[in-house]
Amino acid sequence: MVLFRESVSQQKKFLSSLIKVPLRNLSHEACQLWDQPSQLTQRLHHDLCKLPHCQLLYAIDINGRQISSNVTRNGTDEKWLHQDLSQRPYFCDNLPFRGMVLSAVYLSQRSMQPCITALQAVTDKNQLLGFIAADFHVKDIPITNTTTLYRIQHQLKQSGRTAQRRTKTDIDENIDYLIVVLSTLMQEHGIFQSQIYFDNGLCSLSSFDDPCRYQLFNVRELMDPEMLDLYNKADYNEHASVAAERIPEIFAQFKVLRQLDDDTYIRSGSLNIINGQISINLSHDGAHFMNYDKFLNSDLTHWLEPDNLSDTQPIQITTPN
Repeated sequence: MVLFRESVSQQKKFLSSLIKVPLRNLSHEACQLWDQPSQLTQRLHHDLCKLPHCQLLYAIDINGRQISSNVTRNGTDEKWLHQDLSQRPYFCDNLPFRGMVLSAVYLSQRSMQPCITALQAVTDKNQLLGFIAADFHVKDIPITNTTTLYRIQHQLKQSGRTAQRRTKTDIDENIDYLIVVLSTLMQEHGIFQSQIYFDNGLCSLSSFDDPCRYQLFNVRELMDPEMLDLYNKADYNEHASVAAERIPEIFAQFKVLRQLDDDTYIRSGSLNIINGQISINLSHDGAHFMNYDKFLNSDLTHWLEPDNLSDTQPIQITTPN
């Protein structure tokens, strides 16, 4: 959506003005500690207070491997040391060989919130060592340009779109619990396709045991403690093209697209783990189909802007063995 894109653009400009100098100074200090994880973590923790609105601070080498602990306002967590971040959206895009860049908006795996990552290059005598990464929740970054705020409000009034504003349903009220239930059913109980109908408060499930017939459930039924007993326990299907751990991320991205904007939002979303296809039905632009990798790695604003949706692909129907 143009309004959302404009607000994010203003937020990025404001964020850059706040953190550019502190991150540059931190990179100079970090350069001397790059091979000393404990001391590097301490330096990051010391400088976190200089980065307003920062949710998470950490260091990454040039191969995408984390070389410091996670640093937050609550302290440090070393269990994330050495994790591979090379496939995260901010690391797959254009990386800075010097200076700082801000990523596109993506879904944080840690907080499941729309997020922007600032990457500051760390160099030693013109040799790139890696990056300081700072994560920021989009909702925490203010829009300080009053002209932009006025224009957004004015365009909303002129657009006449208030009639299609999102109305909360039972699914919206219980989405976090439902993400757990649906993910568990697909990971451990032989469900290969799930579809969430947000506007109707319903979900459909298709199982390997009975692939030709789907079953429809309301929120009350899905939240019943005996829901998981309806489907037999099963190992995750070896033919699935979607890794089991990515399933909650996909449903969480549905949640974000549902809540990100009250005028442009997702009406329904489905996942098929065999062919890896996602389908989404948007309030402003109808149905679209794409591979789950593209869905997870795209800027979240991509799915809210009609001009960006022309390259989505038709779904490929696959019957499970």
